[in-house]
Amino acid sequence: MVNRNQSVNKQRQLYQFLIATALLTGSLFQFLAPVLADGTTAGTSISNTATATYEDPNNPGTTINATSNTVVVTVAEVAGITVSASGITDSNGGSVEVNDLLIYTYTLTNVGNDPTKFRVPNLATTTGPGTVSGILPNGGTANNLQYSTDGGATWQNITGTEVITASVAPGGTVLVRVPVTVQAGAQTNDVITVTLGNTPGNAQNQLRSPDGGDVYTVDNADGTVTGEVAGAPVNGTREASATEQIKVGSTLKSYALATVLKVRGVVDTNNTTQITDDKIPYSLSLRVESNDPTNNGISPAALVGTPINVDGSNGNYILVSDAIPAGTQLAAAPTPPPGWQAVYTTEPVTTNANTANWKTFPLKGADTLPGVTRVGFINNPTTITSIAPGTTVNGFSIQLAVKSTATSPLTVSNIAQLFGQTPSTNALVYDESGDQNPSNYDGSTPPPGTDTNGDGVPDTLPAASVSDGYINDSTDLTNTGTDTGNNNTGTGSGGEANSIILQTPVASGILNGPQNAPDATGPSGNNDDFTNKSSLVPAGTLPGAKLDPQSVGFTNTIKNNGTSTGNITLVPTKPTNQLDLPNSTKVTITYNSQSVVYTYDQATGNFTTASTPITISNVASGALINYGVEVDLPANTSLSTDTIPDYTGDKEFGFPIPIAAFIDANNDGAFDKNTEVYNITIDRVYTGFLKLLKVSRVLQGTGTVVQGNDGTFSIDPKKPAPGNIIEYQIQYTNISDPQSGTGNVILNANKVVITEDGTKTPNNWALDNDASGQIDTSNIVGSAKDSGSATIQFFSGNSATSSGIDQTGTTANTDVAKYIDTVTDTIAPGIQRTFTFQRKVN
Repeated sequence: MVNRNQSVNKQRQLYQFLIATALLTGSLFQFLAPVLADGTTAGTSISNTATATYEDPNNPGTTINATSNTVVVTVAEVAGITVSASGITDSNGGSVEVNDLLIYTYTLTNVGNDPTKFRVPNLATTTGPGTVSGILPNGGTANNLQYSTDGGATWQNITGTEVITASVAPGGTVLVRVPVTVQAGAQTNDVITVTLGNTPGNAQNQLRSPDGGDVYTVDNADGTVTGEVAGAPVNGTREASATEQIKVGSTLKSYALATVLKVRGVVDTNNTTQITDDKIPYSLSLRVESNDPTNNGISPAALVGTPINVDGSNGNYILVSDAIPAGTQLAAAPTPPPGWQAVYTTEPVTTNANTANWKTFPLKGADTLPGVTRVGFINNPTTITSIAPGTTVNGFSIQLAVKSTATSPLTVSNIAQLFGQTPSTNALVYDESGDQNPSNYDGSTPPPGTDTNGDGVPDTLPAASVSDGYINDSTDLTNTGTDTGNNNTGTGSGGEANSIILQTPVASGILNGPQNAPDATGPSGNNDDFTNKSSLVPAGTLPGAKLDPQSVGFTNTIKNNGTSTGNITLVPTKPTNQLDLPNSTKVTITYNSQSVVYTYDQATGNFTTASTPITISNVASGALINYGVEVDLPANTSLSTDTIPDYTGDKEFGFPIPIAAFIDANNDGAFDKNTEVYNITIDRVYTGFLKLLKVSRVLQGTGTVVQGNDGTFSIDPKKPAPGNIIEYQIQYTNISDPQSGTGNVILNANKVVITEDGTKTPNNWALDNDASGQIDTSNIVGSAKDSGSATIQFFSGNSATSSGIDQTGTTANTDVAKYIDTVTDTIAPGIQRTFTFQRKVN
């Protein structure tokens, strides 16, 4: 018989054990205070049931399961506010000068989980030679701030000491602008700083510490606003502030730097082999930069709407758009993220997205999913009026379905587009997906034809700069470029398409491509994808020289994409232009312990060998296999960077070796593309791929008038006179093939360092060649520049080994004898940069 006290103690121990188990298995909710979750809507009910497994020590190995009671918590009302600097403009244009009216713009964002109002004071703090004064555009009142609840389309004056805005939904924004007049006596480089709000260090979303000039949240009265949760926010009243500044004499550049990003998900094949029931998911996001990655001195601004026609009416919207690719249709109406609406259009894809007539879902009238030509997302202006700098919006998702009429193989390529405006200038903002560059910049270069005043900021958008966003064919895909990694790392001007090939499996099928990319595609299809590599080039090898290059090794990958196990044979095959490869080039193919050496005969374009070709037996369906290729170019091979071809014809810079993987139907070891299943990939060797071209020209300086063509950059000899200035320019170009298709291995030039030593033969421009007592040419201070991102070092002395500064003099020790230009970014294929410096003839 069990003693009652013993029974109670056992029950208590069991209860303590269950509590410990619950804590370990995630059932913390029943023991903790209400959840504080910014972003999760206030009032949301969350239920939780814990489960556990355990064992009885007397019966080890037997699992016992336990399930707890269900506990429910309700997400508390949480207030939140951020204030972001959103750009400065000068209403008078040009540089900042005395009496100019500067407009400082700020974005207030509700980062809480419940609707809230904002309190905005009619004051801002300034330092420097500027005061809050002046009449703002759009009917402003002197010395008053303004605010906008519709993304800057209209502005309202703050006529009293403060304004309590209308309710702002979670994620919603309010714009505030402050007029500042530059005061008399302002000097160049004086800094005019303006702060809206009052928090230490411009802290964001802080519990309010009451001070004058605070910008803070004001909770809605219970029951007055849809979605308002009864009671006060559990984290109290929140405040934030932000500071912007500009120097007198500088030119203001305010612009919204926005990036649309696109990633393709895993294709749903519906567990069938045909492609006509495949579905392709895409995830899109929108990012507004908080700093200037273009290095143009831009003050990043918020992104607001631009005129778009929706449901027959024009309004200002931020638009994220995607054209439906050929061979596919919209699978279902998209679900937009909070504060956004899904839209569609049935107009022809030749109509650009920003000029199309859009409709909100659900489908209207006789419209059908197959009839949708574009799908998109617009902000709901009653909730979201702008996107502050430093904000990323996720949750845009689209699903496409392959049409029943599509045929295999089907290339599905598309590109997302973004349209908006900069609030302070109404400059149109346009971006395409596929890369990390905002607003369709190409590095530091704005879209062609958009920067009419040359300040690095788009101020107009010619119709030619907006594409229709629809990839018509393989040529259009090549011209557009491809985001080969499906991760928005494409390069080039504009955006880069997201592309995938859908193909019905066949009994016998082969993919052959670069390492780990057997399904790579090239400029015209999947038989000219490529891997580019370079042989070493010895130091001092001059243009026009011949060399005996070292061998270069490649790793390729094949895949059996058929449904049956097969034997795959590997051989090199004739280049498209047989003169592209030097005679007697040796190609070795290796697999496991096997190797076969081939010799190239340029006269016939054939490879010969005394061995039996390598055949990989019993390759299972879906299997991936790597093999090796070694290329040994012969002696007397030209540099790839030479511009003079070895023959008359269409010679490419690299030396291509096409490798065919095929199913040898008749077991004769010979490749016949007319009768056999095959796939080709190209292993291309370069003998150097960064071309240096040095040119010069003569500037008059203090000397005589420049003669003839000496004032034009060229490789021709020049005849400068004393006092003239010689301007040297080194044009360095990556001549290798750019990415064209998907999955190819390209040659980027990294860690480029250019050295110009005026004391080292054959150079002598930093020496006293005529023994006159002074060096023949002297450095022009400030003239050494690289057109890209680079660091330039200066050296002095007769041997140019002493680290110096950018100086000018008439002796080796007081002048610059050597320049070292260290490029700090990567030079992609097809990109040309310049390093320039000037020397005055003494």
